[in-house]
Amino acid sequence: MVASGATPLDLRELFAVPWEGSGALWRPAWLRWLPLPTTFRFSSEIVNATTGAWDVLDTMTFPDGSTQQRRMHCRQLAPERLRLTAEDMPGGAEVHPRSDGFDFTPYVIRTRVLGPLRIPLRHLDTVQLEPDGTMLDIIELRFLGLRVGRVTMRLHRTSADR
Repeated sequence: MVASGATPLDLRELFAVPWEGSGALWRPAWLRWLPLPTTFRFSSEIVNATTGAWDVLDTMTFPDGSTQQRRMHCRQLAPERLRLTAEDMPGGAEVHPRSDGFDFTPYVIRTRVLGPLRIPLRHLDTVQLEPDGTMLDIIELRFLGLRVGRVTMRLHRTSADR
């Protein structure tokens, strides 16, 4: 919720210039045996923008050079409420901008963990804009109510001259 008198961020304007940076995955000790990368590069950009709607293209690049892309559709429902959907995100999520970041309602992504095996991970996701311009995204991951990981991403705007 936006504090009284504070203007919420315009997320379409915020992401008009792509963001990129680094991410890290923390897992509890009992899951560290899984062969998953613990660091990655991340970028996010808007594509196919129309009035009131756009697609978000997120790209993760792992240390071995492999990449994974996700495309989500975002629709403006109200000035302080957006709807985000994707093929691997049953039920989607709402996004609520604040003056210093934005919050997602809890959402589920069918996440690939081993080969083609996908499990439904519940995401608790909050984004904070730091005073130095860094976007800090912290996502808690849960499976059957148990915390199975936390993703932390630190992103900066890319150059507008791409």
